[in-house]
Amino acid sequence: MKKTLLFAVLSLAFYGNSQMTQANEAAIGTTVSMFLCDSFATNLDGVNGASAIWDYTTLGGYDNEFRDVSVVDASTTTYASDFPTSATAITVGTNLTSYYNSTASERSSQGFVFSEPSLGDVIAQFNGNEEIVATYPFAFGNTVNDGFSGTINYLTTLSASATGSGYASVDGEGTLNLPNGVSLTNVIRYKLIDTSWATITLPIPLGDMEFIRSQYEYFDYSSSNLPVFIHSTIKVQNVGATSPLSEQSLVLSAYEPGYLNVQDAVNVEFSVYPNPASDAITISGNLEANSNATVIDQSGRVVISSTVSNGSSINISALETGVYFVQIENNGLTITKSIIKK
Repeated sequence: MKKTLLFAVLSLAFYGNSQMTQANEAAIGTTVSMFLCDSFATNLDGVNGASAIWDYTTLGGYDNEFRDVSVVDASTTTYASDFPTSATAITVGTNLTSYYNSTASERSSQGFVFSEPSLGDVIAQFNGNEEIVATYPFAFGNTVNDGFSGTINYLTTLSASATGSGYASVDGEGTLNLPNGVSLTNVIRYKLIDTSWATITLPIPLGDMEFIRSQYEYFDYSSSNLPVFIHSTIKVQNVGATSPLSEQSLVLSAYEPGYLNVQDAVNVEFSVYPNPASDAITISGNLEANSNATVIDQSGRVVISSTVSNGSSINISALETGVYFVQIENNGLTITKSIIKK
């Protein structure tokens, strides 16, 4: 399973008469606890239009795993000083915050903060030109395209200028089918896809990078002012690349899913530190003894192969400076994370 995306950027609102307006945005102080689901679930991008049927009846989740989605005053957040003009912030767990303002005619984003394995807390500030994510009223069939600009801050002290392009729409209305016989018939889907471009030169020259966000939010506006289902993914990659350096996904449901094998939930995660690293990296996680580890370069070539368990170190001092992928095969599962060799 992909790394759970704890950073998702949510534009939470509820819909009256099948449309999004400033008056029906979720209020500050609103919180919902949602079931964490399998991030391998498809985003059903091609299912849209009138009378759409979104079928998630086989969706799996993890017993007693939840993520709180909260609407808060932007000035109370950890990164408030980076978003001084924002009125509202949306948080998911403790690792994601996104920032918004709205008027009677539009909703705009000033940026977001998410955790990326190689770059640390990434602060995307649209402080040159904000991104418009909805023009009110925003209903089925409406779309908005907008450019934005600002800075990408990473590794605490580093930054790069960024530009971007976003596309938002209410691209479908219809029925959302979920596990346990749940069928919601008054659903509309809000879709947001945007890309930020920045040239990363420190601590190593990664070159022209793009941060691609694809997000789908489903609303049953007849019963709730918060989304009943969320599918969100962020990819970090070199511009035009077919394989991302990092891909993180979050799938959340307001309704109870089916449950995956508990062992799967335990063993899909591991961490690598330090990152970036010069000499050695340490593997930490719930790994079986003698799990297989490989370090792969950007061309797909295996440069290191070894067995590891929790706390094992891998010597990378002989590698050239650059981005590599650490792949762990553990209990029949294969998980990959990216690292930077300084």
